Amino acid sequence: MKLKVTRLVALMLALLLMSVALYGCKPGGDEIPENMQYATVAGSDYRLFLPIDWNLLTDTGVSGGYASMQNKATIYVKVYDNPAGLPVKDYWEAEYTQRLANVFPESDGIQYSAPIDTTLGGLDAIVSSYEGTRDLVTYKGIETLCARNGRIYVLSYCARTDLYEGYLDVLNTVKENFKFSDVPFEPKDPINTVDPNAEAPEGMQLASNDDVAYRFYVPESWVLDKNLPTSSAYVSETDRSNVNVTVYMPEVDHIESVDDYWATCLEELKKGMSIAGLINDSETTVDGCKAKTYEYTANIEGHLFRFAQTITSYRGMIYTITYTASIDNYKAHRDAYSDILAAFDFRGN
Repeated sequence: MKLKVTRLVALMLALLLMSVALYGCKPGGDEIPENMQYATVAGSDYRLFLPIDWNLLTDTGVSGGYASMQNKATIYVKVYDNPAGLPVKDYWEAEYTQRLANVFPESDGIQYSAPIDTTLGGLDAIVSSYEGTRDLVTYKGIETLCARNGRIYVLSYCARTDLYEGYLDVLNTVKENFKFSDVPFEPKDPINTVDPNAEAPEGMQLASNDDVAYRFYVPESWVLDKNLPTSSAYVSETDRSNVNVTVYMPEVDHIESVDDYWATCLEELKKGMSIAGLINDSETTVDGCKAKTYEYTANIEGHLFRFAQTITSYRGMIYTITYTASIDNYKAHRDAYSDILAAFDFRGN
């Protein structure tokens, strides 16, 4: 697995995270729902929003995204021409059930429910749930279809059976906020921008924008990843060792401390990967706040990667600063990670 993928894996490892970035300028004059982000490809005549801690597929030309590399629940939009002008229920029976069967060729007859009436983006629609097997894994999903301007629009949700129930509330929120528009979508690019003239410690550069509650500095030679909805940077195009910042808003009576948060993360991590050897933890500080760094090695699809996650709490939010590298490159940039932690600054302090 290439380190380009690993960089994305690093972002997923900080599980259950919720960024608190506040969006200023809204593309096309649309209002972005709270704690959500655009997940819409350019030119689309609709607006799809996903949670801001989800990972987008828009750079692949697909409106949609997925929860994490471990929890591969996906929500996306598909659009099909409907030259015959079939009513959506007729299209479902004549065309779409076969499309589903083609997606799950290993299923002994994909099982799906009879479609029922609903709405999507203010238009009449139908919805059906299904279950099918692909690559020896069984998935469940929900397809919501509606017809508009000679096309069929499908809001698609798919997840492994063990994850299916956990993201239904997310799907409902996404569906409630989905809308059509006669104005083609024009994305704001890049997602993250920083002031190149911002003051920074010697030999470092600012890697966070003005929408977050912290200042995140990385070595001047590192590359800023401006296309992720979180602060992130990597060493070079040939060495994708990276550091990123993620933020989580604890649920009341669920997570009360950094230790509680780490315990929750560790439980989830073990579901998605094999942690090799011991987990080393050490106390430290981040801009004067008590923190802990957890270092461990994990086997991901037969490849070993080394992680350091420093977790701290500030004004009711939990911040995780994650360093990820291959086993071979980890030591080479460990000191740089220490420098990044030392330079990290909460703007309110």
